[in-house]
Amino acid sequence: MGDYVWKKKKVAIPGGGGFLGSRITDCLRRAGAEVFVPRTKDGVDFRRETDCWDYFAETKPEIVVNCAAMQGGIGYHKGREAELFMDNMRMGLFLMEAARAAGVKKFVNIVAGCSYPGYLEKDELNEEDYWNGAVHESIFSYGFSRKASVAYGAALKRQDGFNSIHLILANMYGPGEHFNPEQSKALAGLMKKIYDAKKAGVPSVEIWGTGKPVRDWLYVEDGALGILRAAGTYDEIEPLNIASGVGISVMDLAELIKKVSGYKGAFICNTSRPDGALKKTFGIKKMKEKLDWLPQTSLEEGIRATWKWLDENYDYAVTH
Repeated sequence: MGDYVWKKKKVAIPGGGGFLGSRITDCLRRAGAEVFVPRTKDGVDFRRETDCWDYFAETKPEIVVNCAAMQGGIGYHKGREAELFMDNMRMGLFLMEAARAAGVKKFVNIVAGCSYPGYLEKDELNEEDYWNGAVHESIFSYGFSRKASVAYGAALKRQDGFNSIHLILANMYGPGEHFNPEQSKALAGLMKKIYDAKKAGVPSVEIWGTGKPVRDWLYVEDGALGILRAAGTYDEIEPLNIASGVGISVMDLAELIKKVSGYKGAFICNTSRPDGALKKTFGIKKMKEKLDWLPQTSLEEGIRATWKWLDENYDYAVTH
């Protein structure tokens, strides 16, 4: 987390009970911050503008780390495009505006990497590419709604001088993530399929698409530390990648999970299923320069920890 002093800082974390948000919450509490974690189950719904204003008026945070989002893998978005677009537009814009009105000193906006242009033929996506094209059609409504929050932050900066930063996160994974097939992303979805096949003695596992798309995977504990490093030291309105900078194809990822798990079966590609964007690896030059920080967990190490958690928490993992 660097040298930034969090002790007694008042920090609100919308989405702080989720996969990423809970890690950030834990880190901040250990550092002595006063952390506020709003919960939908307690009646707080940030899709309602009044709830955003009321929550910040009551808690009066100095810093907001916004992890709130409605999202999942490609399959989760199909048939929910308009619903997810509206939910994420409302949360992203209402939370930032309410924070500005409440006098929040810094708004840390966590943005999914799918908000990058989806059709650039580049080895890596750098921050200067962020506005150079349309998001990918496979996840366009979610990607565009998150991109809109970045634009709104820039507008508030120009109009009112409001301090927000916008961190573009690679795909995150790790213990505690969604393994529910309705909401899981590629790594978790593959891991569950391989786990189930190994347990049942099934000789093959289906992979969606061609197996060729390349993705950048960031271990969730590293993601939380990178976000907090940026929250303490980065104050520019231009987006900043938080990523590993290393790409791996879906097929190679499956082979790595197979190695870790000891599964002996084969992989069969179902090309009737969508690939999504063909390459999405993020440049980390600016991150290293601005934060003096790099993720420390290798992909194999992170997969081993995630597999162990899945094995010990399977019934919970696949239903939440």
